[in-house]
Amino acid sequence: MNPSHHELLVAIDVGNSRIKLGLFQKDGLVQSGGHLPDYLRSMAVELDEPIPWDELAQWSDDVSGDVVSVILGGVNPRGRDKVLDGWPDAGWPQPVVIDNPFVLPIEIRVDSPRTVGVDRLLNAIAANVIRPDGSPLIIIDSGTATTVDVISEDGAFEGGAILPGFQLCSRALHQYTALLPRISNDEIAGDPPQPLGKNTRDALRSGLFWGQLGAVRELTRHLRDTLPREATTVVTGGAGRLIVPHLPGAIHQPYLALQGLVIVGNNL
Repeated sequence: MNPSHHELLVAIDVGNSRIKLGLFQKDGLVQSGGHLPDYLRSMAVELDEPIPWDELAQWSDDVSGDVVSVILGGVNPRGRDKVLDGWPDAGWPQPVVIDNPFVLPIEIRVDSPRTVGVDRLLNAIAANVIRPDGSPLIIIDSGTATTVDVISEDGAFEGGAILPGFQLCSRALHQYTALLPRISNDEIAGDPPQPLGKNTRDALRSGLFWGQLGAVRELTRHLRDTLPREATTVVTGGAGRLIVPHLPGAIHQPYLALQGLVIVGNNL
């Protein structure tokens, strides 16, 4: 093979609100030594928006390579079917679907392993690459739902907590009250709001932001109390960038589930 012509892997993570796609170099992937796979291209598409297949097909030409494998995972069956049903004839292989937790390279220590969202397990698989030896890990995934999960000092998934994310809270306040407006993603994504809201929109922004951050902090504090050693905190998810500045010492890894898919797919 031409040394400048690479084997490529496409990872697709289907969430509750968005479909995340990433292009990775398959040959030469680093999955140990504290380094996660680096993406060459990435894109996020709202679940109900069209997938720009033509733009995706251009990815491999842009980086001079051939897509030799496609790995598809996620928690949303409707979104997963949308990807599979619309899969283009672009010379790429059909996606390999990762939806069985028992094929994943991680021990799952919960009451019902089959019911754990595959996104939480993919986060854990990727986070184990950067987890200090012998230390536990707490993963905060801030998306449509927010999860706060624990990885044990020997790398097992121990479970955690699930709560509504920013947009679920905003939508619920709008839909289940008579007069409260819907706060958009852009309003939440700006600078942190003043805690004291002087009008309804600002009061909602304050409650949504500081309430979410407070819940995450409190859950993290209680989970730390269950662990035998000090834990590293990793933050991921679409809204992770909003909360990570307020969590001292936390590591921001926005593409953790995609990187977990790459690690799984590269070993199939």
